[in-house]
Amino acid sequence: MNHNNEVKTIVFPVAGIGSRFLPATKSVAKELLPVLNRPLIEYAVEEAINSGIEKFIFITSPSKQNITGHFKINTELQELIRIKDKILFSSITKYLLPEDKVIEVTQSEPRGLGHAIWCARQHIDNKPFAVILPDDLVVSKEPCIKQLLNIFNKKHNNIIALKEVNKSDTSKYGIIEYLEYENNTFNISNMIEKPEINKAPSNLAIIGRYILLPQIIDELSTVKAGHGGEIQLTDALKNTLNNSGVIGYKFEGNRYDCGNVVGSLEAQIALALENKNYKNDIAKLISKYNKL
Repeated sequence: MNHNNEVKTIVFPVAGIGSRFLPATKSVAKELLPVLNRPLIEYAVEEAINSGIEKFIFITSPSKQNITGHFKINTELQELIRIKDKILFSSITKYLLPEDKVIEVTQSEPRGLGHAIWCARQHIDNKPFAVILPDDLVVSKEPCIKQLLNIFNKKHNNIIALKEVNKSDTSKYGIIEYLEYENNTFNISNMIEKPEINKAPSNLAIIGRYILLPQIIDELSTVKAGHGGEIQLTDALKNTLNNSGVIGYKFEGNRYDCGNVVGSLEAQIALALENKNYKNDIAKLISKYNKL
């Protein structure tokens, strides 16, 4: 494979204020809220590491609590835990990141996902890169980003993750229209940002995982504000349909929307039921409250 096409960089857009979790997010970044005993952002970083990513770009806001601090060495804590509990020590050091591979970029104002990715332009190095939206927690045998990379290595197009949603929910997502598909891979002909149910061309929604060609930065530099008055990544991707193209992949795995309270609670329950340390107690709690 051409090394210029290897994807080793990832962007995490984490500048949002987490309004649906207020007042908790007045003092704690949404991405640091726990799912079981791990912060949400750690699941995203774990997925990236297990997909071969080596460079980590966090797009944050001026007032946002320090998220990258979670992935830095804490000498005092680590020494204390190392002496007391070797298993716990392993868990708090497993996803530490080399400081020279972590980049923080400030998005000065909330202008949408497309603008957040554009803010990373100086660190993309004119190579393909990945994007993970940490709100979308994906649990799968093979990391979701790795699944997309497998398709990218064959197609060399922009690749986006897809998931089927209820028709009644299409107004919450970017929805694709496609010409043809094979083996869960879709040749996309159009994308519509949050269409009304009667205007949705399918029920295939764009989920927060992307492999993007570096040319997307040029598109984001010129695209006009779209839905919600923001710079939409979907609009920039639409502009590439006739040249570099966009491929959708319906990934294997379960996705939980941890950007809202109910979705986050669902993730807590689902992951707890798969965890040997919690599943019996959670099953008992579910049974208890089902009787009310």
